[in-house]
Amino acid sequence: MSRIGWLVIGMCFMSTIIGQDVQFSQFYSNPLYLNPALTGSHSGTYRVVANYRDQWRSTLEQPFSTFSVTGDLKFNLPSKGGSYKQGNDKAAAGVQFFSDRVGLVEFNTNQLNFFGAYHKKVGRENQYLSAGVQFGIAQRGILYENLDFGDEFDGATEFRLPSGETLPSNSLAYNDMALGLHYSASPDVDRSFYLGVSMHHWNQPSIGLYATDMRLTEFYDQEVLATKWSLHGGASFLLNNVTVLQPRGVFISQGTNSTFVLGSNVKYRFIDSNGVALHLGAWLRATDNLTTFQPTDVILSAAYELNGLLVGLSYDATLRTFTGSTLGQGIIEFSVAYVGEHDNEYEICPQF
Repeated sequence: MSRIGWLVIGMCFMSTIIGQDVQFSQFYSNPLYLNPALTGSHSGTYRVVANYRDQWRSTLEQPFSTFSVTGDLKFNLPSKGGSYKQGNDKAAAGVQFFSDRVGLVEFNTNQLNFFGAYHKKVGRENQYLSAGVQFGIAQRGILYENLDFGDEFDGATEFRLPSGETLPSNSLAYNDMALGLHYSASPDVDRSFYLGVSMHHWNQPSIGLYATDMRLTEFYDQEVLATKWSLHGGASFLLNNVTVLQPRGVFISQGTNSTFVLGSNVKYRFIDSNGVALHLGAWLRATDNLTTFQPTDVILSAAYELNGLLVGLSYDATLRTFTGSTLGQGIIEFSVAYVGEHDNEYEICPQF
C-alpha cells in the first residue's frame, strides 16, 4: 500500500485512539490502570507491575505498542489502641508510567500518574471498602516529518516539495484525573468477591493539538478526552485442594463507545511446591456497533506464579476482519508482577 494509503488508515486510527483509551486484555494484571481504588490491593507491603501490549504486528509494518510500569505501597494504619497490625484500615500510594505509541506516524502518548487510596475495613468479616484517586500529567505528540501531503508530490514518484499546510504545534501537555471505589469480601478461606467502579478523565482535558495554536483554535472544535466509566467485578471459589475458579468481568463506557470482557481463570496450585501455581483463562470481548453489542475477540491467557512473582501472557484472536486480514494475528500482551514482603493477608483484588 502507498504511503498515502497508510496515512489515511493511520489518521482513522488516531481518531479512534482519541475517542477511547487503550484497553488491556489482562485488565486485572494492571490494577491501578483499571481503578485507582486498587492501589495497595495486594497481600504484601509493596508491588511492582509491568505490562506490554503489541497490537497488529502481522498486519501493519509498524505495530501499535503500549507499555506501563507501576509500583505501589500499602501501610497498616493504627487501631484505636494505637497498634499497627494486620486487619486494620490501610492506606496506599503508587506511581505509574504509561506510554502508547502508534508507529505509522509516531503519534505517541506518555503519562505519569500518581495514586492514593484508603482501604476501610467494614463489618466483622474480612471486608474492605476502598476509595482511590489518581492525578496524572500527560504529553501527546506527533512527528510531522513522517507525514506526506498532496502538495508535496512532485508529479512523478516522490513527496519532496514543500507543503503549504498550516499545522499546529506537534506536542501537547495536559492534566488527567480519576476516581474509584472498590468493595471486597472474603466470608471464608474458600470464597472471595470483588466489585468496583471508576471514573477516568473526570476533568475532561483538552487533547486537540490545535488547542495549542491560537491562530487555528477558532477554526476547529475543541477536542476533549471523554470521561470513561469502568464497572468491574470478580470472585474466587476453591473447588478442591488444588483448583481455584476465578470468574471476572469488566464493562467500560467512554463517549459513544462501550465494551465488556467476560471470562474466567482457573488456578492450579502445586501441592508439593509452596507458592507455585499455574493460571489458565479464556475470555470474550464484545463492543457496541451503535445498535447492539457484538463479539469481537476471544482472549486466551496463561500465567505462572512462583512465590511473589507472577508472569502472564495473553493472545487476542479477533473475530472481525480488516482489509481482508485478521487483526487477531499478533495481538499479544505480557505482564510481570512481583509482590514483596508478604504478610499472608487477604488480597483486596485478584492478581491476574
